[in-house]
Amino acid sequence: MTGTLIDLLEDRAREFPGQRLRFVEEGRELSSAELLAEARAVAGGLAGAGVRRGDLVAFVMPNGSGFLRVVFGSQYLGAVPVPLAMPFGGIDEYLDHLGGVVADGSIRHLVVDLPARIRARLVAALPGVSVIDLQDLGAGGEYVPPEGPRDGEGIAFIQYTSGSTSAPKGVVLTHANIIAGLNAITSPAAVGPADRWGLWLPLFHDMGIFSLLAAMSVGADVVLWQPRTFVRKPLDWIAEFAEAGCTLCSAPNFFFDTLVAASRARQDEPSAEESGPSAEGSGPVAPDLSRWRLTFNGAEPVNATTVDEFCAEFAPNGFRRAAMYPVYGMAEATLAVTFPPLGREPVVLRVDRRQLVENGRAVAADPSAAVDTTRDLVGVGQPVPGVRVRVAGDDGPAPEAVVGEIEISGPPVTAGYYLRAVGEERTADGWLRTGDLGLVADGELYVVGRVKDMVIVGGVNYHAEDIEAVVRDHPGVYRKRCVAVLDTDETMAIVAETSLEEEAERAALAADIRMDVRARTGLPTVRVHLVTPRYLPQTSSGKFQRRKVRSGLPS
Repeated sequence: MTGTLIDLLEDRAREFPGQRLRFVEEGRELSSAELLAEARAVAGGLAGAGVRRGDLVAFVMPNGSGFLRVVFGSQYLGAVPVPLAMPFGGIDEYLDHLGGVVADGSIRHLVVDLPARIRARLVAALPGVSVIDLQDLGAGGEYVPPEGPRDGEGIAFIQYTSGSTSAPKGVVLTHANIIAGLNAITSPAAVGPADRWGLWLPLFHDMGIFSLLAAMSVGADVVLWQPRTFVRKPLDWIAEFAEAGCTLCSAPNFFFDTLVAASRARQDEPSAEESGPSAEGSGPVAPDLSRWRLTFNGAEPVNATTVDEFCAEFAPNGFRRAAMYPVYGMAEATLAVTFPPLGREPVVLRVDRRQLVENGRAVAADPSAAVDTTRDLVGVGQPVPGVRVRVAGDDGPAPEAVVGEIEISGPPVTAGYYLRAVGEERTADGWLRTGDLGLVADGELYVVGRVKDMVIVGGVNYHAEDIEAVVRDHPGVYRKRCVAVLDTDETMAIVAETSLEEEAERAALAADIRMDVRARTGLPTVRVHLVTPRYLPQTSSGKFQRRKVRSGLPS
């Protein structure tokens, strides 16, 4: 019988008594041993609220010590923590989302750390669910360990997927899955007690929680912010990150775009002599990023332009190109699937766009080829320890440099989704179909797109990510925000945000986008819909909600 995550963390707390977790907005700093002691107190409160071994404990709360107290407190009881997204969009939309997840998991206990008015709406919207305020748990009963040994093969965690391309599903992870997954993160990246992991990602997202657990599993310090701290003032955040001496960070591609845009906007501001004292909260102009050892770039497609722009923009601050670490992973794999070698600068494969689209083959582009005839694919490395990866072809593994669906297996990979029978997500020999399309060239994995985001026109496969790569850098598109979705059986639609208001300018932008997409991808028909800034709906983890975009297309 294998050990549990709690067993591992208790061992590490004894081995690394100096490990610290700093919760910035709370103004608190705890050792891992102190955090686990607080979690045991919460376990007593949960037991007093009627939670029993094997129960699912869903919870909605911001990044902070309370989030972790509920995760670990549930596990101390032998219950199963289920983190759910914080409120997003309109409250009615959020309640619909939350109600769907609660019904999918037959959840009866929900712990919240939310304003009273939102908590009241949850109580009214979720009849039959016991809604428990986090503040009430500290005064609960004394923690009494459940009878019997802790079972490492039991369910430790259920991570609901974001629902960007399909309805959210509960990924079931055992303690053994998680422990194997944490090793798959820390071993190839050489994470250890000398590191300090700076995190702003929401902990209800798999990249957030498993990054934090990875740090705890090897004695590394953690500095945790709430997401809004980064989103509101990204340059202030990066200055705090540097001042805290952080060496690691994990974030999706849009994080890097946001920092580049903020840095360039600051450079365009009038000088101090022209405008007087700088605005409150503007932060230092030149934080020292030389201690930043690795930045895990994952959770959404890695864009080559973003990589180049970020590395160039922050090189004067000491950021090294080899610290950019494009990775591939998913909740179903307890996060990590492939990592690059340490110390290597990002690898970009420039391929002939037409060959990729028409034949599904990565053929190196001629060095003199025009950029509009090529596509840059960012390498995401090789399989991490314990994970096997293959690219499926028509009759077995796909040949070298040929596109197919990425499939995975191994100890960190989930056995399935909560309360759902095994379906088409599994191959006949038990591998998990990821839904992602990719190819392997010279041992390196490159992710090309999503199976569900592909349209076949005249026998040719067109990928949404390929179309978006053409559109996102187009002048007039607001902050590179655009989504390509299947409109009809043989039509791709592009929904792009723009701040342009004049009808003539908008018409010209739409025409330019149509012309560029057709010229650079060969897609014969594309419909362009221009929308206002921040129109595109996003999941709680920041991904665009393609299903909602598709359903909202005008007829």
